[in-house]
Amino acid sequence: MMNVLTFIGDCLSQTTPLLLAALGGAFSRRAGLVNVGLDAFILLGALVAAVVARATGSPMAGLGGAAMAGGAGACLMAAVVSVLRTNPIVTGLGFNLLSHAFCRLVVKAAFGVSGLLLVAPAARLAPLPLPVPLHLDILAFAAWACVFAMDRFFRHHWLGLHLRAAGAAPAMARAVGISARRMLFVGMAVAGALCGLGGADLSLGIVGAFSDDISAGRGYVALAAFYVGRDHPWPTALVCLVLGVAAHLATDAQVIGLPVSIAQAFPYVAVLVLMCLQQVRARRMNGGFAS
Repeated sequence: MMNVLTFIGDCLSQTTPLLLAALGGAFSRRAGLVNVGLDAFILLGALVAAVVARATGSPMAGLGGAAMAGGAGACLMAAVVSVLRTNPIVTGLGFNLLSHAFCRLVVKAAFGVSGLLLVAPAARLAPLPLPVPLHLDILAFAAWACVFAMDRFFRHHWLGLHLRAAGAAPAMARAVGISARRMLFVGMAVAGALCGLGGADLSLGIVGAFSDDISAGRGYVALAAFYVGRDHPWPTALVCLVLGVAAHLATDAQVIGLPVSIAQAFPYVAVLVLMCLQQVRARRMNGGFAS
């Protein structure tokens, strides 16, 4: 029984940063922008969370700093795309590359280290006291609460309905007085904040330190997750859960001696399988492969 609970807790823990990033990507997609820069905001949030938590000794301050940093970075990307009219895909990739170089430079210049930037145990996210030993921190529960809140927001709240309208048909939204650019900034700010919290869960929770490769491509996996989930919160969350299980199995495979290069491919193989299954389902719904 204990092994089963440990396995469930570890899978949910691996799912948390991916789920937060994927929900952020779905949010910005509903606002009209395919956000390829998720990895940049995860990394930025992880760095700011580690730095703020080290300076204050408070993990909650680290979470606040991570959310603000991620939101600010995403708003900067929205400004570049909407004002300068750059290609959003290329811009997102550029932000991803820039964030890795920026974080490496900051850690080296400010702390004189080029490897791990450690966080004191007192400044890390502690597991919540639960009746069962799942060892989950507050962000694990917040991520699933966000799934429910986003579903309600897009279905019933006026701002969610305006954001969906602006993302789906900007010209028609402008005709009825909805600012598509303003909705884009709102969507990107929320997306960046969620990604920043996902990064904070890595540096303050799962890893307990920051490194310039701490995101490990989770932003790209999250991109695939909300694509397979078609920007809907609950399907996206289920896809993230499957990928979280795959990530945990990859870790277990390394423990039993499977080569690291093979084990680390598990989540990406799972992404490819899910995308193939989605395409098969879509073609069947559209009248079969011949169509």
